[in-house]
Amino acid sequence: MQKKYDSKVTIETILTVSTKLFLEKGFDKTSMRDIAEAANVSKGAIYHHFKSKDDVINAVTKRQTEATKETMKLLLSQTSSLSGKEQLSLILEKTIENQEIHYLDDAMVPKMKSAEFVISYMKDCVNNDAPFLSKIIQKGIDDGSIVTKYPDECAEIFLLLLNVWCDPAVFTCDEEKLLTRLNFLQTLMASLGIDVLNNTLIEKFMNLLHRLYFKEGNNET
Repeated sequence: MQKKYDSKVTIETILTVSTKLFLEKGFDKTSMRDIAEAANVSKGAIYHHFKSKDDVINAVTKRQTEATKETMKLLLSQTSSLSGKEQLSLILEKTIENQEIHYLDDAMVPKMKSAEFVISYMKDCVNNDAPFLSKIIQKGIDDGSIVTKYPDECAEIFLLLLNVWCDPAVFTCDEEKLLTRLNFLQTLMASLGIDVLNNTLIEKFMNLLHRLYFKEGNNET
């Protein structure tokens, strides 16, 4: 039992210092040696748990995603009196606004240029994130605030288009084109019965992506 406990502590230490380094230096400029030195462990200890730096950041993002889901579940339980549509709008707003959710965004920008990572991210959107939204949509269907026959498919296509198609690191675009895509997504979802992407949310999402991709001195796209 002691060995298992120490192993968990080592993994948590590696993930914590890795997160700090990714934020300070960026993913590309952080080496496994940097992580080992910051965690005060040998490189062998890191490779015992993680095969590569990609495995490390995947574990970091997974930990972040799980924490985000717990936050959203708590929010849903606290707002159970709202309709499904109201809860869905609230979840989208809090997801965009919550700084804890987006603290890794800068470090993840280079990863979004990796085809392998993007495919993995898309699968995660469909297999892990979409079911969470689908349950809220189903609640809206049950209470009459949302009208659609396709709660699962609506959740999937919404997340894929919002998180991948509207990400300038994946599909290069300027701010004008990005706004056009978001307006189209707004119209599309409304036509499917999921009218929750309002102009206020679009503005907040634009502000978030502006900070990541279009701010002065950032010419990644």
